[in-house]
Amino acid sequence: MLILLPVATGVHAWLFCRDNLPGLTQQAVDRLKAAGVRDPVVELRFFDIAVRGEAPDPPARDKALAAIRTLVPLRLQTAAEGIVVPASLHARLDAGTLRLSGWFPDSEEIGQVSRLLEDLRPDLVIDTHDLHAVPEVKWPEGVRPPLGAGSPLLKPIIETLRVPAELHIHAREGAIVLSGLLPDTALKQELVATLAEVAGAREVDPAALKASPHVLPAPFARPEQLTAFVNSFFSLPPPRSFDIRSDGIPHLTGMATRQLESVWLALLRPVTGSAKVEAKFTLMPSLYHFPGFQPQSKLPAATLESMRETLRGCVIVFEPGSAQLQPEEQIKLVTLAPALLAAGPGLGLVIGAHPDPAGPEKAEKDLCKARANAVMSFLVEQGAPTADMQAVVFDPVPAGSPAAPASPRCVELLIK
Repeated sequence: MLILLPVATGVHAWLFCRDNLPGLTQQAVDRLKAAGVRDPVVELRFFDIAVRGEAPDPPARDKALAAIRTLVPLRLQTAAEGIVVPASLHARLDAGTLRLSGWFPDSEEIGQVSRLLEDLRPDLVIDTHDLHAVPEVKWPEGVRPPLGAGSPLLKPIIETLRVPAELHIHAREGAIVLSGLLPDTALKQELVATLAEVAGAREVDPAALKASPHVLPAPFARPEQLTAFVNSFFSLPPPRSFDIRSDGIPHLTGMATRQLESVWLALLRPVTGSAKVEAKFTLMPSLYHFPGFQPQSKLPAATLESMRETLRGCVIVFEPGSAQLQPEEQIKLVTLAPALLAAGPGLGLVIGAHPDPAGPEKAEKDLCKARANAVMSFLVEQGAPTADMQAVVFDPVPAGSPAAPASPRCVELLIK
């Protein structure tokens, strides 16, 4: 019996391996597949089992191992748990938030990826709440930390995040606010510096303007030409705005004269090429008519305000087609002359004639120039100071516009 016992044990083991192990192996493979394990491998040494494969995520790995542990009479040792979870990264753009999800081997790389994406898209909030670090996760073949923009895990996400450039500048009474996306940090700095030169007491707020090399190049992002336009356009009183979106079409709003409108369109041409400019301007006869215009006169503040009140509503009207001062208009000027004389040479006076927007341009300009000169000559005859007196022709303003003169044949006196 003692001699036969080892033989019987060997035969029993042989029969177990022949009749039971294949079935147990197949059961183990089926359980691994049911848990989501890809390419499962099962090895049996009598009652000891070792498993390998790839699970889609840690919960699937735990499910697979739990299923093997309940497979009686097999034993699964910790060292034989060869199921790994390849690192994964997924992204979903939700309004201004990029939500990341997946599994990494360590938390350090989560921070690295978050910082990288923040640099590429500073306009987005990067949410890593659903991106977890689990020790059982392994880097896929060909992926090594630290992760960069060219990493197979990051590259598909980064490519979808490339966005066109856009720029918005809104000027109001207290501040000039910039927003948008630029492909170049240097351009952002130049715009801020340019606006700081013309802002005066207003604040320049660039907090919402982001710059990143991940932003697609844009034809309008030409520093020299763009800053030349911005300097000219925003040097005038607010409110005014400049918007250029991904379609490359500039949108302008604010107050303008016909002459300034032509200047701005010329400055924008090298910036936008053939793109049509969408302009919604409130047309004004001159800069002196802009609300909030601050006269450059050297007069004391009280005297200046008194003179502005005196000149307000002082309009000299001419007969159609004539530059001859009528007697009643001469009386207005005679009455005005003492106040001008008392103000002295520091006043600074603009004598401007309003052309008829419906008339021939050249003929109207010549007639208006003659009317402005007639008023200036008459004031000089009355002893008004001539040191800083100028006769000009205002820009035509369509009838019915907010800044249109009461009469298209009038001359207006304003302080420079």
